[in-house]
Amino acid sequence: MSDLYINEDNQSFYASRPESEMTPAGVDAVVDAAAEFPVTGIAFCINVQRALFESAVWETFYGDYDPSAGPEQPAEWRRHGARNLWLLAQRGIDHHARWLARCRHHGIEGWLSMRMNDCHGLKEFMEAEDGKETHWTCHWPSTWWREHPELRRAPYRQERSWEGAFDYSHQIVRDHHMNLVREALERWDMFALELDWLRWGMMFAPGKEQAGLPILTEFMRETKRLAEASAERVGHPVKLAVRVPAEPRTCLALGFDVPRWAEEGLVDMVILSSFLGAANFDHPVAIWRRLLGPKVKLIANAEGVARAHPGGDLAQAGWVESAAFTYGAAAAALQRGVDGIHLFNHCPSKLLPGSETADHLRAVYRNVSDLRTITSRPRRQAVTHPQVSAPGESPRNPLPLPLTAPNIGVAFGRMEENITLRIMLGPKPATGAVRLQLGFSADTPPLDPAAMTVRINRTICAPCSEPPVPTTDAPPGEVARVLLYEAPLDALQDDINLVEFVPPQVPGALVWAEFIVDPEAGGARN
Repeated sequence: MSDLYINEDNQSFYASRPESEMTPAGVDAVVDAAAEFPVTGIAFCINVQRALFESAVWETFYGDYDPSAGPEQPAEWRRHGARNLWLLAQRGIDHHARWLARCRHHGIEGWLSMRMNDCHGLKEFMEAEDGKETHWTCHWPSTWWREHPELRRAPYRQERSWEGAFDYSHQIVRDHHMNLVREALERWDMFALELDWLRWGMMFAPGKEQAGLPILTEFMRETKRLAEASAERVGHPVKLAVRVPAEPRTCLALGFDVPRWAEEGLVDMVILSSFLGAANFDHPVAIWRRLLGPKVKLIANAEGVARAHPGGDLAQAGWVESAAFTYGAAAAALQRGVDGIHLFNHCPSKLLPGSETADHLRAVYRNVSDLRTITSRPRRQAVTHPQVSAPGESPRNPLPLPLTAPNIGVAFGRMEENITLRIMLGPKPATGAVRLQLGFSADTPPLDPAAMTVRINRTICAPCSEPPVPTTDAPPGEVARVLLYEAPLDALQDDINLVEFVPPQVPGALVWAEFIVDPEAGGARN
C-alpha cells in the first residue's frame, strides 16, 4: 500500500453541509469519515483570495456577512458557505485547529493547504465591471485585488482569470501572501504546510517568468525558516510540500525552480498535478527522481476525468469521467515508482451522509493507492496531455491527428502516413482482456477495422466488437466513430506500449485512444 493524500477544498464542507453541522462534532466528522480508509494525510484549504478562517492579516470570505440583511448582500452572492463560515466564527470554532487535532487523534498527517494565487472570479468580476452578465464568482475577489489593478500580471487583458492573477515580481504581493504563510505557521500545530502553486499557476507578468525563478526560491527559503520556527514551537518537524505541474520544464518556465528547492532542502514532498483535475498517465517519474534526489517524497495526482487535448471549454465534448481512469492513472504512476497518490478535491466531507458521491468516493479511497488492488479492477489507460503549460509553451497533446498526413516531414512521432501512439499501461496484466479503443471525429467516413493493420509493439491486433466492462463509461462526446482491437496479452509490456497503424487517407481525425483493461474478462488471446 502506497501513501494516499487527499484534500478538503475551499467550499465542500461549508457549502454542502447544513447549519446544524457547524459544530465541533460536525467539524470532527469530516476527519472521522476519512479515517475509515487508508488515508496517509489530509490537506485542509485555508484560503481563496480571502481567508477561510478568522484571519488577522487577510480579509475573510465571510467578514462582511450581515445576518439581518437577507440574501441580497455580497457575502450571500458569493455562495459556497459564507454564512456557514460566519457561523463557525460566531460559535468560536476554529475548524482548522479541530481538523488538525482530529487527524492527530486518528494517526493521520494533518496538513494545511494555501492557494498561492487563487483566481476564482477574476474574469467574471471584470466582465461585471463592463456591464456584462456574468457568473456569481464575480463576488469572490478580495477588496485588495479590486483596488490594485497595477499588481495584476496582465491587467490589459481579461479573457481568462489568469490575466488578473497577482504578479509576484512585486514585493508587496509577496509580502501579502507571506503574511498568510506566517500566520498559518505561527497559529496552528500542523504536520505540514502545502503551498499550492497550481492555484492558479501563473505568478508573473508575461515574459518575466525566468526572472521569477530566484524570486520564488527566496519565497520558499523564507517559508522554510518559518516552518523551522513553527517546529520549535510545536515540538515536532513541520514539513513543506508543493503542488506543481507534472513536467519539469513547465515548472521552470513558470518560475518554479523545484530542483533547486529540493537541492536546498526547502521541500519535503512534491505533488505532480494538473490544473483542473485531468488525468495524466505519463508522469515523468524517472526524470523527477534524478532532479529531486532520494530525500524528497514524490506524489502523483490521479484523476477520473480524461481529456485528450486542450481544445474546447470545460463543458464540451472533449471530457469524459470514469473511476476507471482514476485507477489507470494511479496504476501508471505507481508502476513507475512514485511514493503515493494524490486526489485533488475528492473531499472527505463528501463522505458524509446525504452526499451523492459518497459510495464512489469510498471505493476510490479504499483502492486507489494499492497497486495490487487497482490492477485487479477494470481500468482505462488513455492518451491525454499534461494540461498545464507555460505561456507560449507547446501543450504537448498527441491528439487529434488528421488521418491524411498534411505533409511528409521528419517528425519521429509520425513518419509519413503512419500514426504512432504511446500508451502507458502501468503493470502488464497477466489475465483477462485488454482492448484498444480508437475514436474518430464526426467528419471521418465509415472505416473498416479489418482493412487497417493495427500493431501493438509490432504484434498485429485483431478487430473485435465487444468492449469489456469499463466502457459502460463512454469515450468523449466528440468521438463519432469507434474501432476496437484486441490486444494480445503476450504483446503487451509494463509501462510504455507503442501502437502503430497506417490510416486510410480520408478526411477526419483520430481524436481518442485508450487501452481498456478488464483483468477478469475471458477470451483474451495469449
